[in-house]
Amino acid sequence: MRTLKLTASVNSIKGVTVYKSHKAEVVRIFKIDLKSGNTKIEITELPSCIDTQSVRVSGLGDARLFDVVCTTRDGFENCSSLLDGPGPWKSSEAMRRLKAQKLALEGEKRVRGHESDLLVSYAKTLHGEHVSPTQMGEFLQSFVEQGRKNLEAVAELDEKIVALDRQIEVEVQKETTKKGLTTGEVTIVVGTDSDTHVDLKLTYIVSNASWESTYELHAATDNSKPSSSVALHYRARIMQSTREDWNDTALTLSTVAASTVAKSIPWLNPIKIRPQSHPARPAGGLFGKMPNNNVNLNPFTSCNPFPLQSNTAPSLFEQQQQYQQQQLQQVQQQQYQQQQFQQAQQQQAQVQQLQQLQPQHQQLQMVQQQPSIFGQPQQPSSAFGSSQDPVQTLRTLDKPAPAGSLDSEADDFEDIAVPNAMAGPTTIVTETPLAISYAVEGATTVPSDGTVHQVSVAVLPFEAKISHICTPRVDPRVYLQCHVKNTSEYRLLPGPVSVVLNDSFVSKTSINEINTGDTFTCTLGDDVATKVTYARSSKTVTSQGGSFQEVFNTTTYNTKITIHNKHPFALTDLVVRDIIPTCDDKRAKVLLRKPEGLANAKGGEVVKLAPPGLKVMWGKTSDGRLGEKDGRFEWAWSVDGGAKAVLEAQWELKAPADIAWVESVPVF
Repeated sequence: MRTLKLTASVNSIKGVTVYKSHKAEVVRIFKIDLKSGNTKIEITELPSCIDTQSVRVSGLGDARLFDVVCTTRDGFENCSSLLDGPGPWKSSEAMRRLKAQKLALEGEKRVRGHESDLLVSYAKTLHGEHVSPTQMGEFLQSFVEQGRKNLEAVAELDEKIVALDRQIEVEVQKETTKKGLTTGEVTIVVGTDSDTHVDLKLTYIVSNASWESTYELHAATDNSKPSSSVALHYRARIMQSTREDWNDTALTLSTVAASTVAKSIPWLNPIKIRPQSHPARPAGGLFGKMPNNNVNLNPFTSCNPFPLQSNTAPSLFEQQQQYQQQQLQQVQQQQYQQQQFQQAQQQQAQVQQLQQLQPQHQQLQMVQQQPSIFGQPQQPSSAFGSSQDPVQTLRTLDKPAPAGSLDSEADDFEDIAVPNAMAGPTTIVTETPLAISYAVEGATTVPSDGTVHQVSVAVLPFEAKISHICTPRVDPRVYLQCHVKNTSEYRLLPGPVSVVLNDSFVSKTSINEINTGDTFTCTLGDDVATKVTYARSSKTVTSQGGSFQEVFNTTTYNTKITIHNKHPFALTDLVVRDIIPTCDDKRAKVLLRKPEGLANAKGGEVVKLAPPGLKVMWGKTSDGRLGEKDGRFEWAWSVDGGAKAVLEAQWELKAPADIAWVESVPVF
């Protein structure tokens, strides 16, 4: 059998597809002349991070494929001393060739040195009695000419050696920056009936390669007015440490997760419903001694301050009390564990069951409020109601435990984890039901240095709507906000966005996945030509109560916001946001007086004010909900060039005078 030995680093890479799962698919082409019969092809210096089961061979034409074996020399990877020092497995083929050329030149230089030594030695053997003056002159002329040629040859060899030393130094620098090892080998056995030429295509998957999306939003101004046309530069940040450089390669970026784990359609396992297990009743007679049950079942406490066992025999009532307390503590433990798995999935069902199980819930509250040796059970509550869902407590006592419970006796049941839904979309874009692929135009080079390299994917022109937004209570500046609609055919992947205005970096933000037709926002910085002032004043009046009447303070707060547009053009889409304080304490009441009509507005209703064009409405929270309960509202107006706009708000706080009331910002 004929054997061919090939080095992977000598043959260039045809194409690379990088996946989101930190893997990449590499395609190499080997041009091989096959002889009649079987041929064994050994390909070395493949990455050590190669998936040995992913190797595919194609492009054989009429030749037949008999065997494919992929291995890695794990012995080298386990020896740290070999990895840290120089060795043949660390040197590239280019380095080997350079060193071989240097050795050849140094050998030729030594031959030239011997030539010079022989010439001098021969000249020393000549004497006057044996050589005539004419012959001596001819010899000296030949000696000088030959010596000149020898010196020129040695000088030329020295220059070549210096050039090779510089190339070797460059290769050494490359080797030190390269990450990974090349201990992978592939052995292929093919057969053919006649001599033929094939372009053997070797495809394999490697790890230690990743990519992520990044964007640059370029905007410009025209006569100090922001333009409505923007350009989104879509780029990819690629990093790989596979030990093989992707030089001048056709690069494709895919959103698919190329997992090498076998996949199949999920199988539904049977689910059984069973009664919830309860602890056995304590042994002993009605009035006899009970065993020590001083076991801390409460996950929120570290010790039991009161023992359950006393020197005197407990009564029947005390036994029932202790047994009931143990049940409640076990319920609390199960609730704490179940909330970790079920809270997100059962909120909707809990609301529906609450209406149906209200009578039973009242009975449960009576049981929970019975005193025990631990004192009254605590029922913490928040500003928006009870922090513990009564439906979940009721279901724990009256309904079977779910299959995902962490009960110690639920070993026969399997915890079911619900996988997260995955979504994924320039040059050339290919979208399938499974993934989106971006074929980067032209040849791309990504070295194996573990450093992030950025390549351009596409430039997408968009139309944008520019808004001027101000929050003077926090920052008295007007910010330019760009609302961009994805009018392209494909969705945009999540990633950071660098905002560039007039070729100058402004800010950095990020976007989530943007489908076709969806809108995302970016801040373009503040408008230095628009001045904002914010003033606030207050006045307190105390009511004159009688001897048996509570005294109240009524504090009136006024805010005045002034916006001066120094641009020659109008700010047609100005939004000013503000907030009034709210109070959860029923002893205090907040009344909104201005803007007029806003207190009676419902939902997203828009209230029109004077002068014409001024509007006010309830704002939204960070997650998109209406902010009426938080006191958020915003004005919308258009301010002409060079004009000023004044916005006023007023509210009253009526509260008992014997309590000091302060404003606070909750920290979430």
